[in-house]
Amino acid sequence: MIQWHWKILRWMLAGGAFLSVINLSGCITDDRPAVSATSPTPSLAGVTSSGPTNIAMATDSSVLAPMTAADTASAAPTVNVYGEFGGVQQGPAKAHGNGGFEEHTYLDEGFDSDVSIDPTGKWMVFTSTRDSDHPNIYLQRADGVSVIQLTNDEAEYASPAFSPDGKQIAFCSTRAGEWDIYTMDIDGKNVVQVTNDPMQHIHPSFSPDGTRLVYCCLGGKSGQWELWTVDLNSSEKRMIGFGLFPTWCPSKTVDRIAFQRARQRGSRWFSLWTLDLTDGESRHVTEVAASSNAAIVCPAWSPDGKEIAFATIAEPNASTGAKPLGQQDIWTVNGDGSARHRVTDGVGLNLGPCWAANNRIFFVSDRGGAECIWSAQADTTGEPSRVASQTGDSAPVASQSQTPVDRPAEKPSGQDAVGSTGIAGE
Repeated sequence: MIQWHWKILRWMLAGGAFLSVINLSGCITDDRPAVSATSPTPSLAGVTSSGPTNIAMATDSSVLAPMTAADTASAAPTVNVYGEFGGVQQGPAKAHGNGGFEEHTYLDEGFDSDVSIDPTGKWMVFTSTRDSDHPNIYLQRADGVSVIQLTNDEAEYASPAFSPDGKQIAFCSTRAGEWDIYTMDIDGKNVVQVTNDPMQHIHPSFSPDGTRLVYCCLGGKSGQWELWTVDLNSSEKRMIGFGLFPTWCPSKTVDRIAFQRARQRGSRWFSLWTLDLTDGESRHVTEVAASSNAAIVCPAWSPDGKEIAFATIAEPNASTGAKPLGQQDIWTVNGDGSARHRVTDGVGLNLGPCWAANNRIFFVSDRGGAECIWSAQADTTGEPSRVASQTGDSAPVASQSQTPVDRPAEKPSGQDAVGSTGIAGE
């Protein structure tokens, strides 16, 4: 769901039982009025009803039975074979943002979250509560609607991620009691448990050659979220620093990991960082982008490893329960912190980006009502996004500061970030 990442952040800062945080949905859809079971159902006039599957083969609106004034208030709406109510033709669909938005999943209940796209861009894996109160993992073609359920039990599942060859999926789950990291084949078979200790392990990401995973865990001596790598062949594990939601750069020319980290311990003000691995040790720990009025979360690399997509949560201290009140948007930035672009248009809440091979960025959004998977074209013009240029304001600022991994950077003094009503900067 759209608040899954936020709840982990909030729990990390405020304390509490990890499992209860994940189990509490707090979804955006919880605040909406439920659809009544007695709501009027569209019917076709002039046809005797014999059940819910009765169909009328009308060719125009003239076959719709006329209504008297007395019937108008109580009669169900009528629809013709074109799907038009009362013969009124629907207008064209509206596109939003720079590349136009496309919805990929549809829900009657529950929520979708944690989308990951395979290297070909043809398949996506995600978690959903469409069939259960607990998130399970589903597979679907990016251009299709049929879903394949890969897990089906009472455990919690989160953060599925494709391997570079598209043959495996790494994920985290409570199927053994604690949050641990697992791998499985794309058909849901051959599940292998990767971590098995008292700490909580989440958000795995494959290395470019598929032999290692990076993930974050909590519960060690530090009392902080730690970044770890594991060799899938030898099971050797190494701590490489502190941070949350790591993702491995897909380029084989570098051994680089992007992640988010609070600028001060216990703070909700996260910024975007990268580190390089040399002989298994972290080097060149760099703060790539920071903001004075938004948290920068959920980094995701472009397929060529040159850019990073991320989400911003404006004024992260403002929240109701587990739900942030500030605007959430998707952005992109070059790996060196330059050329920042906003992908979404400020409509709805947007979180959890994943950059596909066709240069579309997939993410979770409630812009259509339910929390579903959407995508938008990444801006590759080299110029500021149209949304940003229309407002005349600026984007999250890149600091490019190299800071020791155990010392958070100071909060920047500039005012460049996503605000509650758009891109704010004063």
